[in-house]
Amino acid sequence: MNTPSQIQEKILAKAEEDAAFRAQLLENPKAAIKDTIGLSIPDGINIRVLEDNATDFHLVLPPEGRNLSDREIGGVAGGGDIDINITW
Repeated sequence: MNTPSQIQEKILAKAEEDAAFRAQLLENPKAAIKDTIGLSIPDGINIRVLEDNATDFHLVLPPEGRNLSDREIGGVAGGGDIDINITW
């Protein structure tokens, strides 16, 4: 079973080793994820991939006025309760 965190780790590792995948991930994250691991991201979910550099620091804030549960975070981060076997 792959949790959303494990899926994210695998995507980041793939982007580190595969320049073409990294470029596609920056240009069109949904297509890159679908093409590489077969995971379709629903239309209502947006993915923004940012690349760190020496001058930019990215801080992600939770939605204002509400704390998400672990289950809700998993649903946003990885499409809900999923069991995907990813091998590269």
